[in-house]
Amino acid sequence: MSRAFFDQIDDELRGLLGPALRTYESARDSRLIKLWYGEPAIHFEVQLVARRWSPVERPVLEVGLHLEDPDPAVNERRLAGVHSARATWAGLLPDAGVGPALGPRGGAWRRVSEFMECTDPDDPDLASEAAERLALYVRRGLGGSLVALLVAAAALPGTVAQAAGGAAGGTGRVVRQVGTRDPGHVPRGYWLAAANGGVFSYGNAPFKGSVGALNKPIVGMATTPLGDGYWMAGSDGGIFAFNVPFLGSTGGLQLNQPVVSIIASPLGAGYWLVAADGGVFNFGVPLLGSTGNLKLNKPIVGAAATPTGQGYWLVASDGGIFAFGDAAFLGSTGSTPLNKPIVGMASTPTGQGYWLVASDGGIFSFGDAAFFGSVGGNPAVKPVVGMAATPSGQGYWLAGSDGGIFSFGDATFFGSAGNLRLRAPVVGIVGVPNTGPGKVGVFYYPWYGTPASTGTGWKHWDQGGHTPPDDIGSSYYPARGPYSSTDTAVVDSQMAELARAGVNQVIVSWWGQGSYEDQALPVIQNAAAAHGLGVAIHFEPYGSRHTTGPADIGYLVAKGIKVFYAYQATLENSSFWATIRGQNPNITMFANGSPSYTKAGQGGLINFALLGGFDGIYTYDPINFSGSDFAPLCALARANRLQCAPSVTPGFDGTRATTLTVTRPRLGGGTYDSTWAGAIAAAPEIITITSYNEWHEGTQIEPAKPFCIPNQGTCYADYTGDFGLADPQAQQGYLMRTAVWSAAYRSTRTPGLP
Repeated sequence: MSRAFFDQIDDELRGLLGPALRTYESARDSRLIKLWYGEPAIHFEVQLVARRWSPVERPVLEVGLHLEDPDPAVNERRLAGVHSARATWAGLLPDAGVGPALGPRGGAWRRVSEFMECTDPDDPDLASEAAERLALYVRRGLGGSLVALLVAAAALPGTVAQAAGGAAGGTGRVVRQVGTRDPGHVPRGYWLAAANGGVFSYGNAPFKGSVGALNKPIVGMATTPLGDGYWMAGSDGGIFAFNVPFLGSTGGLQLNQPVVSIIASPLGAGYWLVAADGGVFNFGVPLLGSTGNLKLNKPIVGAAATPTGQGYWLVASDGGIFAFGDAAFLGSTGSTPLNKPIVGMASTPTGQGYWLVASDGGIFSFGDAAFFGSVGGNPAVKPVVGMAATPSGQGYWLAGSDGGIFSFGDATFFGSAGNLRLRAPVVGIVGVPNTGPGKVGVFYYPWYGTPASTGTGWKHWDQGGHTPPDDIGSSYYPARGPYSSTDTAVVDSQMAELARAGVNQVIVSWWGQGSYEDQALPVIQNAAAAHGLGVAIHFEPYGSRHTTGPADIGYLVAKGIKVFYAYQATLENSSFWATIRGQNPNITMFANGSPSYTKAGQGGLINFALLGGFDGIYTYDPINFSGSDFAPLCALARANRLQCAPSVTPGFDGTRATTLTVTRPRLGGGTYDSTWAGAIAAAPEIITITSYNEWHEGTQIEPAKPFCIPNQGTCYADYTGDFGLADPQAQQGYLMRTAVWSAAYRSTRTPGLP
């Protein structure tokens, strides 16, 4: 095996990784390539394993993650963290083994890796496949969260020694960004799939591979919610997975009718195969119904999923529609004479409409699907074989069998194969989802005061009858001591901390004009601007909000505020907020309600937000939401053209400052990790953090230190041991972890085109 083999892996890997992950350091020779991000002891590797150490007694390639710290205990802790978060990556890396490294250092080093046959050590196709597998480990394999977590942690001062534990929430993702005012839908690209397994990529649709030898022709293609890989399906139900998990196929079954379509769950959980008789085969997703036991007038030719992943439609060649799960029947052409047969369909982002396309390019629109044009009746057009909707639902592409592309509405033309001599006809088109860059916001409380700053005494630090500076209204003690929220030096250092942690929006608690929090706002705005942070308002339920709220919003807009989070928005009726929206059409508003109302489905906070003219919803509550709650909530929000901003939290403990006795333990950082993992899995437009400095409720991520009240024997809780850190490094542990998770979150987002 030559060094050129590993040079090729390096070259191709940089093309496969996004910009944020291309800046790795690497080392290679004629036996291996390894790459890392700041800490060589945590690296990704492709190496030739000699027969002596091979698990199959012949030379193989090993691909994966290596943990090679000189201290075996560090490697073991890291591996334990990786293994505890297995749910976030095992489905994507079904062949990954976890355990001791191969070779003489196996007693000290650890690995998460897989093996590839190495029959020809200089085969360039083998190098390409190894690069693709290694990219999967770096980008998504050990988590759209966990790998990035390890990478980012290694680059931080004082490496976080234990990886994320207890990650929850699964891997489902919904990524249609459909805010009501400025959704930012950018049609980003598309793939064409040919019957021989060829793949043609346009725009920023990444090429992840194509099929070689086939038993049966390819009939369809589907992508992940992130658009970073795809499945291709053969007419026998064989599945070919590229940068996505293989979850099963019908390739080994005797089918009554051939497979004609594949559709993926918008939650990222799996896919369905649909046969010509309407038989449905589910892999990683629920079976919601089929027509396999019915006598159809015409064969099924296509299918589409609802945005919740809890329903789908099947369409027959005469335009007959069969709806299952939460998919609504919105009309069909089943009883209408057609010039040419229907060949495919696509659904709108809301799930309240769909288009049917005929082989002559004719378009039939139902529900909220708008007609943007067609090529019906144009004799120069080769038969149309499929269609794909843009992320906004305000346009679509049609694909011809010759690879020709026809764009309508906001669909951008990125290129076609119409001028190429194809070996096999194109059979389908798939659009790239749009996720946008992703924001991280944090709830910030500017209500703290000292005798020196207020001139009258302590503010908030004395909540619950405590006597600062040693005895304060919190179960934790701030590392910087009790401070004033109007101290410019303090606020500047806080904004600097948040910027380093990857936060880009500070959501400031605000309690009315002239309040102490209002007086602190200019200090926060100036410091935030100096560190590149945006400022939003947490519009609290202060006493006069129901009467002065509209005027107060106008007052804040005049101060440059454009984003508002309405806490307990349901205390006012929806028309109150609709009035504010009407007076301020250019602001962005998020609604919050009780946990039960938020989880109540369409009839709860979702409908309230729609009636009130809100752009999105957020959860805030640090007690009653787990990571697994976020994906279905965000799916429903986006199905209703609302943005989703789930709130992650480190825990809750208000026992020293409030009358609340319920607590949510931090679990050594596990609560923070699991809510972050669940939020990322929901693919929201924004992730919010509860909180930076709500010390009364113990939700803060601001640095805390070990401290005991003199002469009392009462000691505060602190962060020692969380994420495997010791004091004093542990004081910064939650900010360090925020940097890790925010980087992980952004690594899952799709960058915009230039």
